[in-house]
Amino acid sequence: MAKAPTKETKAEAEGEEQQPKKKSKLPLIVGLVVLLAAGGGGAWFFLFKDKGTDTAEQQSKPQPLKPPVFVPMDAFTVNLSAEQGDQYLQVAATLKVLDQPAADAVKQYMPEVRHKILVMLSTKKAMVITSGEGRERLAEEIRQTANNVLLVAAGRPAKPIVLDVPRPTDEAPPADEAKPDTAAEAPKPEEGAPPPADANAPSPAPVASTAASGPAEPAVRPPTMLSKAAEDDPVQSVLFTSFIIQ
Repeated sequence: MAKAPTKETKAEAEGEEQQPKKKSKLPLIVGLVVLLAAGGGGAWFFLFKDKGTDTAEQQSKPQPLKPPVFVPMDAFTVNLSAEQGDQYLQVAATLKVLDQPAADAVKQYMPEVRHKILVMLSTKKAMVITSGEGRERLAEEIRQTANNVLLVAAGRPAKPIVLDVPRPTDEAPPADEAKPDTAAEAPKPEEGAPPPADANAPSPAPVASTAASGPAEPAVRPPTMLSKAAEDDPVQSVLFTSFIIQ
């Protein structure tokens, strides 16, 4: 007659049955982890790939320009420096400024700006500001004059009035063609001509020239250009809306 199984025997049998079941779940769990990791990595790749593409497209697109800010000034009437009788200038101009705070500063200090410009205009001669180049130079001088008023008001040092600045090397005009070599081979003497003097023979004494020497050639000046406003200058340019000399 068979004996009934004891509690220990039942526990061992149940443990042997549960152990293979636990081991069989391990590959399934590992597979799920790998699948989730692969899915998450793929989602991350496509998400940030699209984001990087959008950023590159935004950078390649032209950025909208900042709208300009203009401050019109009342017309000036000023007597010019005496040249051929009394002449006066009537001019109206508009200042193109850096931003709205600069425009507010121009309006606040407009009396001082106008005073400086009037004093400067009264020193000009009609023949100097009649040409287009002369007017461009005058506009730049007005810009620097108004700009210095705002710089001093902001506690910054005024800049010296400089109209001509060196031209960048990459914008310099091309150099003149090289002159022909003066030490080139001398032409052969014609037939029947006297033989050339011996090179080793002493040269005759130089004869003083009685002709008056011509004027000396002027020194070559480096190429220059009209100065421009710096990026942080409150006043960027001056635009004439009326210009009359009488």
